[in-house]
Amino acid sequence: MLTATLGRLIKDHRLRKRLSQLEISLRIGWRDTTRLSKIEQGRVGKPLRKTVDKIMEALDLNKQERGEFLLVGGYLPTDEEIKKVIKLVKERINTWPYPAYLLDFSWRVLCLNQHTIDIFKLPSALKSISFKKAPNLLEFLFSPKEVLPVKIEKGDDDKSVQPFPIAQVAQFKVEQNGRDNEKWYKDLIKKLMQNEQFRQVWPKVDPKQYHKKLLDYEYKVITWPDKSHKTFRFHIFTSRLIQDQRFQVVLYLTAE
Repeated sequence: MLTATLGRLIKDHRLRKRLSQLEISLRIGWRDTTRLSKIEQGRVGKPLRKTVDKIMEALDLNKQERGEFLLVGGYLPTDEEIKKVIKLVKERINTWPYPAYLLDFSWRVLCLNQHTIDIFKLPSALKSISFKKAPNLLEFLFSPKEVLPVKIEKGDDDKSVQPFPIAQVAQFKVEQNGRDNEKWYKDLIKKLMQNEQFRQVWPKVDPKQYHKKLLDYEYKVITWPDKSHKTFRFHIFTSRLIQDQRFQVVLYLTAE
């Protein structure tokens, strides 16, 4: 499905720029239009990243358009791309007065601030972990209490909040619809299947159970496990980066 969608996007940009398949193919260095035609029609498997890079170059796409291409195609950011984005957003994340973190579209946590560590009572080592070993947001749901000891509920408001594992798994299934054949997706689910709680929750969660009204907003209630049972309520906003939509910054604002 994603390949076909990428093919349509390529064709749309090509037609908008009034370029023929032959012109694009020759710019890439292909002798005829066969390969490009099959990609546009979704008749081949997912093109290699280097092939898509050549197509984007031939189409003369800007940074924003390239980010859209790579998101639609489901291409994970390279190490170099991650470094550039972290450099771009790190100050905003670190100076944000509440929890804030950077994700890519696969939900890898690439950068987070100290407030995230403090509010969620996460191990302090996570603050300095290399993005190459970045945990997936889905993994936190099924972590031992020593890693994530707090109780979390999320929804649109106080009346609609649901237990975090159910709501988050449902959201993951919605956002990653069509990516279940991707290697990173298979590897993640295979890894999580070793967790008994995940094995119980995953097949039972129907995405329709989580009725999220707004795409880039959610409401979260966090309760500490100690005797105080201190509770925090947050409005959470997610913003994709203009120059590369595969990345999103998640910002918390107090709802107290």
